Amino acid sequence: MADVPQLLADASIENLRRHAPFDRMDVRSLEFLAGKLVLAYFAKGKQITAPEDGVSHRLYIIQRGLVRGEHRAGAATGPDVVEYSSGECFPLAEVTARRPSSHVYTAEEDSFCYEVRADDVEELARLSTPFREFCASSVGALLQQAQASLQAVYAMQSAVQQPLVASLREVLRRAPVCCLPSSSLQSALETMQRARVGSVVVVDKAGMPVGIFTERDLLRHAARGGIETANPIETYMTPSPECLPSTATAADAAMLMARIGIRHVPVVEEGRLVGVVSERDLFALQRMSLRDINHSIDAAADLQGLREAATRVRDLASNMIAQGMGAEHVTELIAVLNDKLVRRVLDLEFRGHDLRGVSLCWIALGSEGRLEQTLATDQDNGIIFSGDTSTEELRGRLLPFGQSVNRTLDVCGFPLCRGDIMAGNPQWCLSLEEWQKKFDDWIRNPLPQALLHSSIFFDFRALWGDASLADRLRGWLIPHVKDDKRFLRAMAQSALQSRPALGVFRQITVTRAADASVSVDLKAQGTRPFVDAARIYALAAGLEQTNTSARLRLSGDRLGMPREEVESLVAAFHFVLLFRMRHQQLAPGKDPNRIDPESLNDIDRRILKETFRQALTLQRRLSLDFQL
Repeated sequence: MADVPQLLADASIENLRRHAPFDRMDVRSLEFLAGKLVLAYFAKGKQITAPEDGVSHRLYIIQRGLVRGEHRAGAATGPDVVEYSSGECFPLAEVTARRPSSHVYTAEEDSFCYEVRADDVEELARLSTPFREFCASSVGALLQQAQASLQAVYAMQSAVQQPLVASLREVLRRAPVCCLPSSSLQSALETMQRARVGSVVVVDKAGMPVGIFTERDLLRHAARGGIETANPIETYMTPSPECLPSTATAADAAMLMARIGIRHVPVVEEGRLVGVVSERDLFALQRMSLRDINHSIDAAADLQGLREAATRVRDLASNMIAQGMGAEHVTELIAVLNDKLVRRVLDLEFRGHDLRGVSLCWIALGSEGRLEQTLATDQDNGIIFSGDTSTEELRGRLLPFGQSVNRTLDVCGFPLCRGDIMAGNPQWCLSLEEWQKKFDDWIRNPLPQALLHSSIFFDFRALWGDASLADRLRGWLIPHVKDDKRFLRAMAQSALQSRPALGVFRQITVTRAADASVSVDLKAQGTRPFVDAARIYALAAGLEQTNTSARLRLSGDRLGMPREEVESLVAAFHFVLLFRMRHQQLAPGKDPNRIDPESLNDIDRRILKETFRQALTLQRRLSLDFQL
């Protein structure tokens, strides 16, 4: 080996500038890199690095030659064979993650490679934005591969075959059944009967959907009387139907059906109709459907019916994971259906309490407020109210209602909050003015308990009742927090106390649980670092969103973070969520968030290490931004 700072004068260093990401690096960064390079020669057939060599401590940049990377069976996921030529580097993801290589790298011909130590790679990522973006995109790809691998393993434990990650173009089973707005109702019904379908899409002359007519539309108009089959179909259709592009996934269609209660979704390409995907298409091989669950919730008239509906929601979520649906979609689906269930509970309980003259809003807090509920979630809720009578009188009338709802939700599988953060607690059943005063006190006096409450309550979301009360509270909160540097800094300092489960030497660290066993808390040490940082950045940017993914993406844009870096953070967050849900499904009855790392296979441990490393990266940025 020869020292290479002298090679600055050599044409070989200029060769690097022809390849990404070196072509976009500034002179200072290139000079730093050149000062750290060590040139090594590998004869044809020589093994350069392999999984059995342990943690990857060097990045190799090929000066000239050809290197073959071959996947080692049982190692991390990735392409089976990869070839690298002049200017390319390997194994980048493994070096940045400080883990063993997933491939065996061998010189296919006599090759010269520059070696760069892992510490210098990390320093270069700090110095050079193009290089940092390049690293982030590589890590993001690793996490996407890891998530696909996890879903594939989990899917093998289910009999469900229909993958919800398929595009709608793949799901479409037939040509669209459609007609013009001027077509008669009679001809539309005959068309539906011939095609044996439950809907017909009404399109204009350019083939763009302007309406949809379904069997439900027929029944709705028949119930009102006065149907004339000679009338044009536009008289009876539902105008401006919700459509999705053919590139959207089956999961997107399932979410749309669940959210607005429909059974058919027109699919378009460049605005023109190419097909219709029905609920039956999406769930033909499934034991329950969204329609069944929606119906069971709507029809629930007693505690038993509500419990059965809640069980169906959890079963559906489990099947969605097995079908390959990502954590972002699964948690949103759980939240949408749980919202519907909670609203049904509230509707039923409301009938048994005299709350005339009271304006109230039931708010969801914590993970429910962020639309990030997993398969095991307890209650976090509150009430905002206003009225013409005294505050204490109104609270006295509302508390029995809140306590009754809390008890019913507990029976339905949403355990009572151990911290008593529930609407039935007088502390969290407050007038709008009381909520503002409480929030103001937490902001002015950011003591540990106030910061803990802020991390729960500032994620509030209107769920039932007068949503304008929640809107007014949000409108008051944002300007009060946005420019309060002292409070935001205190929140950041508190957030940094929840460190990812990764030690100094990149090993997974464990803590002792209540039962004296050692394990990793996937909530406190996995998802919380992402959630807390996203909340702080969103509040500082004046954003109204409460969802962690949305907060990261929007605040990342405001902060000028590279899109690849943001998406790597989002991918890591979703992977930990997916991992938590898999654990909750496969180990019911145990602590829903704790897992023994020794029980994991090597691949899962490596993936978790990478997600924790992403969380550390985010926390380092938070520390720098708030000068901690």
